[in-house]
Amino acid sequence: MAEKKKAPAGSTFWQIIFPTLIGTLLLLLVGIWVILYTSPGNISRFAEISTVLLVIPVLFSSLLVMLLLGALIVLVIKIIQGLPTITGWILDKLERVQKGVRVISENAAVPVIRPVTLLAGIRRIFTKDNSEVQID
Repeated sequence: MAEKKKAPAGSTFWQIIFPTLIGTLLLLLVGIWVILYTSPGNISRFAEISTVLLVIPVLFSSLLVMLLLGALIVLVIKIIQGLPTITGWILDKLERVQKGVRVISENAAVPVIRPVTLLAGIRRIFTKDNSEVQID
């Protein structure tokens, strides 16, 4: 496996933390400048714009949830429509298995039952008693 290279000392600060701090500081300075140097009418317009910008991600996330629910509903409908054909196919396969098991069990019982019945028939021929023969 290849060894993971270590980042040079101080690169985390200069490549990640410093640009993040500078961007945050610039954003705060722009906000302060808008608050201090604009008229009250402009501030309310900016407040409305910021409200809309805050609502847009919520709308997109709720749209994703709605699409997911719609997809799940369509999937459930398709499953419900497909169940009769699938269950018919499964029932057909299970009936074939049942027939095969029945044939195998009947063929497996023949070597055990046939000699017992033959012996019972022979005993009945050679006995004078006409009562039923019990198989032990």
